[in-house]
Amino acid sequence: MNSPEIFNSETSYCGGRFDFEHAAREDVKMAYRTVKERAQDLIDAARRVVRGLPEIHFDFILNGEINAVAFKSNERYFIGFNTGTLFLLRCVIGRMLSDSQLFNHIGNAREEREDLGPLTDFVPDAEVIYQRTPLLTPNDAIRRHYATFLQDQAIMFLVGHELTHIIHGHVDYLRAKWGQKVTTELGGVKNRDQEARFERQCLELDADRRSIVSRIDSLRFTFDSRTLTPPWKQSLEHPVQMIFDWAISIFILFRLFGDIRFSRTELVDSAYPPLLLREGICYTAAAEVASEIWGVEVRPFAYEALRRARIQTELAFARVLSVGPTPLDPEFVREGPEHLQRLSNYKTVLDELLRPYAFV
Repeated sequence: MNSPEIFNSETSYCGGRFDFEHAAREDVKMAYRTVKERAQDLIDAARRVVRGLPEIHFDFILNGEINAVAFKSNERYFIGFNTGTLFLLRCVIGRMLSDSQLFNHIGNAREEREDLGPLTDFVPDAEVIYQRTPLLTPNDAIRRHYATFLQDQAIMFLVGHELTHIIHGHVDYLRAKWGQKVTTELGGVKNRDQEARFERQCLELDADRRSIVSRIDSLRFTFDSRTLTPPWKQSLEHPVQMIFDWAISIFILFRLFGDIRFSRTELVDSAYPPLLLREGICYTAAAEVASEIWGVEVRPFAYEALRRARIQTELAFARVLSVGPTPLDPEFVREGPEHLQRLSNYKTVLDELLRPYAFV
C-alpha cells in the first residue's frame, strides 16, 4: 500500500482519509491544498535539520470533531488533522474578525457587522456547527489578512506539535511501552494508571514547548526581513508586535482544544494538560526564546504582549460564545503551579526514557 492508503486504513475507525482533491467546491480544494503544502514545507524543513528523520505523510481525516493525530504504520510516520479542526478554526476566527466590536486595532472594524449574535450552544463539532451557522468572512481586506494569519499560525503550531511527537520519540515510546498505536490530541487514550497519565501530560507539554520555540524562531525571520511587514501593521519596530499577534492564534487554538474550567481532579486524572498549564508553558517558552534571540531586555515586553493577547482572546470568546469568565477552582490555583513544577522536573527522567526512540 502507498502512504495515502495506509493513512486511510489506520484512520478508518474515526472517519478515514478525506480526499480533498475530489471535493465539489474549488475553494475547499484550495483551502486544504494550502494547509497541506504549508504542513509539508514544515516537515521538509525539519528533515533537513534532523538527521535521519524519515519521510512523514501529512493528510486529513474526515471527522467533524477537532483533533489531530500522529502515528507510525508499516515503518512509516503519519500526521493527520481532522477536517473539523480546520473548519472550526475558520468558523471561530472568521466570526471574530467579522464583528465590529472585536479586534478594533486591526484594519477598519467599522466595515464589519454590528448585528452578530453569539454562537449559541457551541460544540466543537463541525457537522453540528455547519448546520447552525454560516461561515463568515471579514469585509475589511486587512482584517481578512489577519484572519488568514491567525488560522495559518494556529495550524502551523499544531503541525509542529505533532511533528515533535515523532521527532522526540513520543510516538514510538508510547507504542512500545503502552501499545498505543495512535497519538491523539483529544480522546482515544486508555492509559492504565496515574503514572501513565502524568507521563502523557509531560509529553504533551514537551510537544507544546518545542512547537512554540519553532514558531518564535520563524517570527525572527519575519522581523529580520522587514520587507515582510504584515498589512495590518505600518511597520515592525519591535519583535513583541509579532509575538502579540502570534499568541492570539495559539490561545484561540488552546481554547478550542481545552476548557477554561478546571478542577484538581483534572490535574492528576487527565492524560492531557489543562488549558492553564498549556498557557503557562506558552508564556514561559515564548518569553525565554524571545530573550535568547533579541536579548534579555525583551523578556518583560514579551510577557506583557502574551498577557494582552490572552485578554483579547478571552474577550473575543466571551462575546462569540456569550459566556463570562469562569472562576478557577481554588485547589487548581493552589496546586496547579506545583503540578507544573513536577512535570518540569520529570522531563529530565523522561528524556532518558525517550532517548532510544528520539531522532534528536
